[in-house]
Amino acid sequence: MFSDTLLKILRFYLYITALVFVVIVLITDAVSLSKLDKYPSGYVSEHKGAAGYTMFVTLASLILIPLITFGHHLAVFAVLSRVLHELILNAVLAVFWFVAGCVMANYSGGGGCYGSSLCSSFRAATAFSWLTFFVLLAQIVFLVLVVMRVRRNNGDIRAPYGYDSGYGGNAGGAAAPPMHSEEPYYETQPKVEMPTPH
Repeated sequence: MFSDTLLKILRFYLYITALVFVVIVLITDAVSLSKLDKYPSGYVSEHKGAAGYTMFVTLASLILIPLITFGHHLAVFAVLSRVLHELILNAVLAVFWFVAGCVMANYSGGGGCYGSSLCSSFRAATAFSWLTFFVLLAQIVFLVLVVMRVRRNNGDIRAPYGYDSGYGGNAGGAAAPPMHSEEPYYETQPKVEMPTPH
Protein backbone atom coordinates (compact mmCIF):
# COMPACT_ATOMS: atom_id res chain seq x y z
CA MET A 1 0.00 0.00 0.00
CA PHE A 2 2.65 2.54 1.10
CA SER A 3 6.41 2.25 0.85
CA ASP A 4 8.53 2.29 4.00
CA THR A 5 10.14 5.56 3.00
CA LEU A 6 6.77 7.24 2.53
CA LEU A 7 5.62 5.98 5.93
CA LYS A 8 8.75 7.33 7.63
CA ILE A 9 8.37 10.71 5.93
CA LEU A 10 4.66 10.90 6.76
CA ARG A 11 5.32 10.00 10.39
CA PHE A 12 8.03 12.63 10.70
CA TYR A 13 6.02 15.43 9.08
CA LEU A 14 2.88 14.71 11.09
CA TYR A 15 4.91 15.04 14.28
CA ILE A 16 6.60 18.23 13.08
CA THR A 17 3.19 19.70 12.17
CA ALA A 18 1.85 18.79 15.62
CA LEU A 19 4.93 20.33 17.23
CA VAL A 20 4.47 23.59 15.29
CA PHE A 21 0.82 23.77 16.39
CA VAL A 22 1.84 23.05 19.98
CA VAL A 23 4.33 25.94 19.90
CA ILE A 24 1.61 28.24 18.53
CA VAL A 25 -0.76 27.11 21.31
CA LEU A 26 2.03 27.74 23.83
CA ILE A 27 2.42 31.32 22.63
CA THR A 28 -1.30 32.14 22.37
CA ASP A 29 -2.11 30.44 25.66
CA ALA A 30 0.73 32.26 27.43
CA VAL A 31 -0.63 35.55 26.08
CA SER A 32 -4.13 34.59 27.30
CA LEU A 33 -2.83 33.67 30.75
CA SER A 34 -0.86 36.90 31.06
CA LYS A 35 -3.95 38.94 30.13
CA LEU A 36 -6.14 36.91 32.50
CA ASP A 37 -3.76 37.71 35.38
CA LYS A 38 -4.75 41.37 35.08
CA TYR A 39 -8.37 40.58 35.99
CA PRO A 40 -9.61 39.90 39.55
CA SER A 41 -9.28 36.20 40.35
CA GLY A 42 -12.99 35.51 40.96
CA TYR A 43 -14.01 37.10 37.67
CA VAL A 44 -12.09 34.79 35.34
CA SER A 45 -11.15 31.76 37.45
CA GLU A 46 -12.78 29.29 35.01
CA HIS A 47 -10.97 30.91 32.11
CA LYS A 48 -7.67 30.65 34.00
CA GLY A 49 -8.40 27.00 34.72
CA ALA A 50 -9.09 26.28 31.04
CA ALA A 51 -5.97 28.13 29.92
CA GLY A 52 -3.93 26.49 32.70
CA TYR A 53 -5.02 22.99 31.67
CA THR A 54 -4.19 23.78 28.06
CA MET A 55 -0.77 25.03 29.17
CA PHE A 56 -0.19 21.74 31.03
CA VAL A 57 -1.12 19.72 27.92
CA THR A 58 1.07 22.01 25.81
CA LEU A 59 4.12 21.54 28.04
CA ALA A 60 3.56 17.78 28.23
CA SER A 61 3.34 17.67 24.43
CA LEU A 62 6.49 19.76 24.05
CA ILE A 63 8.31 17.08 26.04
CA LEU A 64 6.65 13.94 24.65
CA ILE A 65 6.37 14.71 20.93
CA PRO A 66 10.13 15.19 20.37
CA LEU A 67 10.84 12.08 22.49
CA ILE A 68 8.41 10.05 20.39
CA THR A 69 9.68 11.52 17.12
CA PHE A 70 13.39 11.10 17.77
CA GLY A 71 13.32 8.49 20.57
CA HIS A 72 14.42 5.63 18.34
CA HIS A 73 17.75 7.41 17.84
CA LEU A 74 18.43 7.52 21.58
CA ALA A 75 19.25 4.27 23.36
CA VAL A 76 17.88 5.63 26.64
CA PHE A 77 14.43 6.08 25.11
CA ALA A 78 14.42 2.81 23.17
CA VAL A 79 11.09 1.90 24.75
CA LEU A 80 9.51 4.74 22.75
CA SER A 81 10.65 3.22 19.47
CA ARG A 82 7.96 0.60 19.48
CA VAL A 83 4.84 0.94 17.37
CA LEU A 84 2.47 -0.10 20.15
CA HIS A 85 3.94 2.33 22.70
CA GLU A 86 3.90 5.15 20.16
CA LEU A 87 0.25 4.44 19.39
CA ILE A 88 -0.67 4.47 23.09
CA LEU A 89 1.19 7.74 23.75
CA ASN A 90 -0.46 9.36 20.74
CA ALA A 91 -3.89 8.21 21.91
CA VAL A 92 -3.30 9.67 25.38
CA LEU A 93 -2.07 12.97 23.92
CA ALA A 94 -5.04 13.08 21.53
CA VAL A 95 -7.46 12.64 24.44
CA PHE A 96 -5.68 15.42 26.37
CA TRP A 97 -5.89 17.74 23.35
CA PHE A 98 -9.55 16.86 22.78
CA VAL A 99 -10.34 17.85 26.37
CA ALA A 100 -8.23 21.01 26.02
CA GLY A 101 -10.08 21.97 22.83
CA CYS A 102 -13.47 21.36 24.48
CA VAL A 103 -12.60 23.31 27.62
CA MET A 104 -11.14 26.23 25.67
CA ALA A 105 -14.14 26.29 23.31
CA ASN A 106 -16.50 26.30 26.29
CA TYR A 107 -14.92 29.42 27.75
CA SER A 108 -14.05 31.28 24.55
CA GLY A 109 -17.62 32.53 24.27
CA GLY A 110 -19.89 33.12 21.32
CA GLY A 111 -20.15 36.09 19.01
CA GLY A 112 -17.37 38.37 17.93
CA CYS A 113 -14.38 39.56 19.91
CA TYR A 114 -14.92 43.23 18.93
CA GLY A 115 -11.26 44.13 19.24
CA SER A 116 -10.61 42.37 22.56
CA SER A 117 -7.08 41.00 22.46
CA LEU A 118 -7.85 38.58 25.32
CA CYS A 119 -10.76 37.13 23.38
CA SER A 120 -8.69 36.89 20.19
CA SER A 121 -5.76 35.11 21.86
CA PHE A 122 -8.12 32.77 23.73
CA ARG A 123 -9.87 31.84 20.50
CA ALA A 124 -6.55 31.38 18.69
CA ALA A 125 -5.43 29.00 21.44
CA THR A 126 -8.75 27.18 21.06
CA ALA A 127 -8.40 26.86 17.29
CA PHE A 128 -4.83 25.58 17.43
CA SER A 129 -5.76 23.17 20.22
CA TRP A 130 -8.29 21.62 17.86
CA LEU A 131 -5.80 21.59 14.99
CA THR A 132 -3.28 19.79 17.20
CA PHE A 133 -5.95 17.26 18.14
CA PHE A 134 -6.76 16.59 14.47
CA VAL A 135 -3.07 16.18 13.56
CA LEU A 136 -2.64 13.69 16.41
CA LEU A 137 -5.80 11.91 15.25
CA ALA A 138 -4.28 11.64 11.76
CA GLN A 139 -1.11 10.29 13.40
CA ILE A 140 -3.19 7.65 15.20
CA VAL A 141 -4.79 6.60 11.90
CA PHE A 142 -1.30 6.42 10.39
CA LEU A 143 -0.02 4.29 13.29
CA VAL A 144 -3.00 1.96 12.99
CA LEU A 145 -2.03 1.48 9.32
CA VAL A 146 1.53 0.73 10.43
CA VAL A 147 0.28 -1.76 13.04
CA MET A 148 -1.87 -3.46 10.40
CA ARG A 149 1.12 -3.64 8.07
CA VAL A 150 3.36 -5.10 10.77
CA ARG A 151 0.71 -7.65 11.75
CA ARG A 152 0.15 -8.59 8.10
CA ASN A 153 3.89 -9.32 7.78
CA ASN A 154 3.76 -11.42 10.97
CA GLY A 155 5.82 -8.86 12.87
CA ASP A 156 5.69 -8.00 16.54
CA ILE A 157 4.09 -4.62 17.28
CA ARG A 158 6.04 -4.48 20.53
CA ALA A 159 9.38 -4.92 18.74
CA PRO A 160 11.60 -1.93 17.94
CA TYR A 161 11.31 -0.40 14.52
CA GLY A 162 13.35 -2.13 11.85
CA TYR A 163 15.55 0.61 10.46
CA ASP A 164 16.43 -1.17 7.24
CA SER A 165 13.16 -2.82 6.37
CA GLY A 166 10.60 -0.35 7.63
CA TYR A 167 8.39 -0.38 10.68
CA GLY A 168 8.67 -3.41 12.90
CA GLY A 169 9.74 -5.85 10.23
CA ASN A 170 12.74 -8.08 10.36
CA ALA A 171 15.71 -6.96 8.33
CA GLY A 172 16.53 -9.28 5.48
CA GLY A 173 19.87 -10.98 5.67
CA ALA A 174 21.83 -13.51 3.69
CA ALA A 175 19.95 -16.65 2.85
CA ALA A 176 20.71 -19.46 5.25
CA PRO A 177 20.43 -23.14 4.46
CA PRO A 178 17.03 -24.54 5.35
CA MET A 179 16.77 -26.23 8.73
CA HIS A 180 14.94 -29.32 7.49
CA SER A 181 14.83 -30.04 3.83
CA GLU A 182 13.98 -33.03 1.71
CA GLU A 183 17.10 -32.60 -0.37
CA PRO A 184 20.52 -31.39 0.76
CA TYR A 185 20.98 -27.68 0.29
CA TYR A 186 24.61 -27.70 -0.82
CA GLU A 187 24.14 -30.36 -3.49
CA THR A 188 21.45 -28.35 -5.29
CA GLN A 189 23.49 -25.16 -5.52
CA PRO A 190 25.87 -24.47 -8.40
CA LYS A 191 29.44 -25.50 -7.82
CA VAL A 192 31.82 -22.57 -7.54
CA GLU A 193 35.53 -23.09 -8.15
CA MET A 194 37.64 -21.41 -5.55
CA PRO A 195 41.00 -19.94 -6.59
CA THR A 196 44.05 -21.70 -5.24
CA PRO A 197 47.02 -19.75 -3.96
CA HIS A 198 50.31 -20.14 -5.85
